[in-house]
Amino acid sequence: MSEPTETFPPADGQTTDTRPPINAAWLTRMRTTKPDFLAKLFAVFTEDEPKRITALGDAVCRGDLDTVRYLAHSIKGAAATLGMERLCDAARELEHAAKDGDVPRLEALRLAAGAELDAVLAVVREDVNRDVGSRPA
Repeated sequence: MSEPTETFPPADGQTTDTRPPINAAWLTRMRTTKPDFLAKLFAVFTEDEPKRITALGDAVCRGDLDTVRYLAHSIKGAAATLGMERLCDAARELEHAAKDGDVPRLEALRLAAGAELDAVLAVVREDVNRDVGSRPA
């Protein structure tokens, strides 16, 4: 996993990270070699991660740093496994901020992680729709 290419989140709220939401080489390899497994991974991810982001927001609002750290760590692991480098970096920053007690940054980092999740989910939906359209009737 590569190191973040910028301070997260950027001060102006605009990312300059040009990496795709899901690592293109990883996604191509999985589509080619393990398409059924990829579909299962995406199904679990799309079911679990939005719930984690919601729970993360609740934990940030409560100031529950242990739960923020735990949820960010879980998101980071799932993202790393699935080639979602930008989401992994966002979750890593959130995990570190919670560990360091950097409460002022938590909400901005949570929003950034949510935006990265949205970008990933858009790619996953596109991938699922592409597969549905290519199946014989």
